[in-house]
Amino acid sequence: MRIERLDRVVLGVRELDSATTFFEALLGLQFDPQISDASLGMEARYSREGLELVSGHKGTAVDRFTQSRGEGVFCVVFKVADMDEALAHMRQHGLDPVNDVTFGAMREVAFHPSGAHGMQIVLAAYPEQHPATVAVMSQPR
Repeated sequence: MRIERLDRVVLGVRELDSATTFFEALLGLQFDPQISDASLGMEARYSREGLELVSGHKGTAVDRFTQSRGEGVFCVVFKVADMDEALAHMRQHGLDPVNDVTFGAMREVAFHPSGAHGMQIVLAAYPEQHPATVAVMSQPR
């Protein structure tokens, strides 16, 4: 399995707007616009520096996490080059996926923290554009 990089650290928070304001003021981060996914029952905001804030609807995994453990590190996401190869590798080490979701062109597979010394590992695979392409495509014409 080839890990390309640490993609991001995900903090589970109870209130997305106040957490966003706090980390912007404290660390000088800028977060992308909020992303909502009703089917997963969550909202998220990503920073370029590798911090994601996520808030869950009542009864979801993120909500259960923040209610039972408080706000904090929910998972660590690693970008992989080949998801099929990465899944086979994780299974060889006794970790089976607990969640497998696709958001647009990104696929993420999560593994229960009990199999990895308390850390919920998430693997992400997605095509990557050069930053210049992203910048040019995001500008109004």
